[in-house]
Amino acid sequence: MEHNRDKTASLVPFPLCRNARLVRETIDILGKRNGAAADRFWRSTVRQQIGRLQVGGIHDRNVINDQIEKFALVVFDALRSSSTAQHDGDAA
Repeated sequence: MEHNRDKTASLVPFPLCRNARLVRETIDILGKRNGAAADRFWRSTVRQQIGRLQVGGIHDRNVINDQIEKFALVVFDALRSSSTAQHDGDAA
């Protein structure tokens, strides 16, 4: 059997934005916090996810940034939608 040592494997992380539990828990907590407390929680969450990606073997900064950006879009879109729905409900 011939071994090809010239080939390298690339790791593809499970998308953070598709991790329903992570997204849901992040949205729930951010929805209950405001100002500095929300900022601290968000920064802590991002640091944790970057660390998990790195521990999982993802070291490409572009891949990590892409994962965090997509995760942020999902979380903040959901928060905006929730906020808009609450304001629309208040007007009714």
